[in-house]
Amino acid sequence: MTDVANIDLPYIEKNKSRHGTMRFYLRIDGKRICRLPDDINSEEFTSVYWKARKAAEPAIARAGEAKALSVVVRLNTFRWLCMEYIRSNAYESLDRTTRDRRRNIMEGMWQEPLSDKDDRPFADIPLAKMAVAHIEVLRDRKKATPFAADERLKVLRQVFDTKKEGKPITVNIARLVDPFNAHTDGHDTATPDDIAKFIEHHGTGSKAALYIAIQMYTGLRVSDLAVLGPQHRRRDVFKLRLFKNRNRTPVDIEITIHPILEAVLAIHKVTNLTYLVTEFGKPFSVKGLGNRISDWWRQAGMPHLTSHSVRKGLATDVAHNEATDSMLEAMFGWKDSKTSKIYTRNAEKARLARQTVEKIKWDGVGARLLAIGDEIEEACD
Repeated sequence: MTDVANIDLPYIEKNKSRHGTMRFYLRIDGKRICRLPDDINSEEFTSVYWKARKAAEPAIARAGEAKALSVVVRLNTFRWLCMEYIRSNAYESLDRTTRDRRRNIMEGMWQEPLSDKDDRPFADIPLAKMAVAHIEVLRDRKKATPFAADERLKVLRQVFDTKKEGKPITVNIARLVDPFNAHTDGHDTATPDDIAKFIEHHGTGSKAALYIAIQMYTGLRVSDLAVLGPQHRRRDVFKLRLFKNRNRTPVDIEITIHPILEAVLAIHKVTNLTYLVTEFGKPFSVKGLGNRISDWWRQAGMPHLTSHSVRKGLATDVAHNEATDSMLEAMFGWKDSKTSKIYTRNAEKARLARQTVEKIKWDGVGARLLAIGDEIEEACD
């Protein structure tokens, strides 16, 4: 479980954006009433929540109080199947962050009513009575955010794939439901102009500038930036095991320290085992650093950009400077060329397009346009 759901207030809907930010809404009788502050532990959150809830008392009276789930998990129900999945090797082999995210999604579905006319929770529906229509209901309740809808469907497919003693527990009806398949490039890509604006806003001696320097010249994920420190340095390289998939398929990488990054690191005094520390001189948690980086981008007037935006920007930059698939895989820790080709293919298309334009001749007819331009100038004179 994450540390987000640490207060027990009804009618709160949790929704993670595609940038990884957890958002909260007051949801009553199947409808969103308003968005709540992002920090669920803050006084501001409590104040806004109770003010909005008091205003929504008529809707609460119509919907009735939210029903708490029974502590008893009924055999052969939807929640029971989810618990079997949670105990499975397929679930246990996932990274902690992935497990937490999937469990949050499952728990959210347990508490939802079967329909507007049936307030019984999905948790207790018998598997024998659970149909494709129920899966579609769970998917469509997130249709306003198609990425969240597809993520919910993905988790349902994993749950219904659960086996016991090597045999499927039930038919995987979730695979009969189509995802929205919303097309996107994911996080926006940070450009050199974006980074220049970021540095100008925060100043070269700031902690934000230290972060951007490390990210620009290593391309590490937030989970690795949070632990990177002098102990990972071996002369002119960083050597570390990547956090992602470290338990299932560990990846060790070596990143040569760029001269500019070397100079920036020399400016900032190291007082801990990590380069990036809080105001109290303590290492960031992964989530804490991710939130701080989002704050820095928002303060610089670019809330649409994230740490991953810089990672994508770096991959784009080196690909356009003729880095090969193998080079990108070595630096970013990718295991095959599937991801690297996204960047090298785009860079190659740009190079080929430029070369193609250079081959346009039209048998010299284009020169007539210049001649016509000269004639117009003479007429104007």
